[in-house]
Amino acid sequence: MLWMLATVAPAAEPVLQSLSPLAGRPGATYQATVTGSNLAALHSLSLAEPGVRARLLSATPEQLRLEISLDTSVTSGPKTLRALGPQGITNAITWHVVPEPTTTEQPDLPLRAPLVINGVLAEPGEVDVFLLDAQAGQSFTFEAISGYPAFDPVVTLLEPAPESWFSPKSWKRLAVHDEDLFFPGLSTHARLTHTVQRAGQYRLQVSGFSGHGGPASSYLLRVRDSISPLPLRHPIERSDWNPRSFVRQLGPDWLAQLHRRAGDDSQPPPPPARLVASATSVPALPIPGILEGRIAQPAEVHKASLHFDHSLSLALEIETPEDTLPEFNPIVSLFDSTGREVATNVHTKRNNNGLYMMKMIHARTTFLLTPGDYTLQVRNITTDHGRPAFFYRVLLRAQVPHAGRVTFPDDRLNLAPGAARVLTFQLEREEDFRDPVVATFSGLPAGVSVLPGAENPVERPPLPNAGRIERYTPKPQSFSLLLHVAPGTPLSAAPVYPKLTIRPVRKGHLAAPILEKPIPLMIVAPTP
Repeated sequence: MLWMLATVAPAAEPVLQSLSPLAGRPGATYQATVTGSNLAALHSLSLAEPGVRARLLSATPEQLRLEISLDTSVTSGPKTLRALGPQGITNAITWHVVPEPTTTEQPDLPLRAPLVINGVLAEPGEVDVFLLDAQAGQSFTFEAISGYPAFDPVVTLLEPAPESWFSPKSWKRLAVHDEDLFFPGLSTHARLTHTVQRAGQYRLQVSGFSGHGGPASSYLLRVRDSISPLPLRHPIERSDWNPRSFVRQLGPDWLAQLHRRAGDDSQPPPPPARLVASATSVPALPIPGILEGRIAQPAEVHKASLHFDHSLSLALEIETPEDTLPEFNPIVSLFDSTGREVATNVHTKRNNNGLYMMKMIHARTTFLLTPGDYTLQVRNITTDHGRPAFFYRVLLRAQVPHAGRVTFPDDRLNLAPGAARVLTFQLEREEDFRDPVVATFSGLPAGVSVLPGAENPVERPPLPNAGRIERYTPKPQSFSLLLHVAPGTPLSAAPVYPKLTIRPVRKGHLAAPILEKPIPLMIVAPTP
């Protein structure tokens, strides 16, 4: 049994939370502080960024001091950092390289543009205040980016309040911004744009939502002297393959990706035909085919016609490249020649507690169509909203049974000699995919072996009142590997990066990998 192997545990893993200053400029060398837990024994840093060097200066249980040097050639953008010690390798934290001049927050710091200010709201309720001298008609964009996922910054612009005998000089709120839109998966960075109407001095405040603050609450404040374009409000996508996201790209190679994940190594299919829809035309959509258009006006509806000579199991996929949920909520429906709806991306079920109806829209649905003539219809979820950014792509294709998303929780492996670690993966089987899928590790250090593993299955009762759930969700499957470290295996001085490879088995042969991921691994001392 697996639990008999796992009798030795590594020491408590060190965990990093945030870095401050959160941003640096190419060519700069500066000292930084990292907050976290179990940090005292860490002795070195791990970076995989060209042009970036860092060295550890000191370590306490909750703080690291380090020096970061940036070459002038280093590219701007987010970077990652890990630390190493006898307990193993830490999680990765994100920091930034920026092209603008940088400074550190201080009381009543005068703002200029362009500028990036590094700050920390070290205590709950703390507010950082900056001064802004502006001319009438001058425009600004202020963006506060958090260095810690649990910290949600707020930006507030204040102007002088009228003075009176009862009220000496004070300030009143002119504009405030938390985030553009709060919705699961969207960024909580604050972004405030404003055009000043009167010349004078203003105040800009950075605070935490509901007064949140703490040593890990680091931020960078970017100041621009113009109204910068609003970025796409898209979910923060993870690096793994996600076919059920409304913002994944239904590009020319999408069908080839599906066939590869099905284990089909033959000649990939050609890209599907693309048709442009409008409110005044009804094009004939082939299979496979992509219909794309813009719901530019409220109540606008787009249609396409389809004809089938024989029954066909179909998949309908939807992409919203510009505005997406919850602003643009595309409803796609198929109607037969009598006007009866036979398929839609709206999943209707009954709530099991209150027994009221619940409806959700999905980026993918599957169904069976019999021979006949059909009409495909695309609209927004309400008739009140429509604008040119409501751009969609609808792909209608034959079903391709394939391995869908693969997820696993481990971003690092710290193993003690004599210990075992069960790695459990979640596989989503799409469109009745039934072929085997295998996971292997390559490049493991000496003394580490891979064994098949099995955990106690979670018994889930069938959901009553779930509607036609099989049309809208894949079939999940868990599978496990067990990594065992032989007693006496030498401890690691540095991490190795064994590669996890997952691939389907097609007709008795290993197909091309659907996932290849290096995972940092260290052999560490067991808990005393």
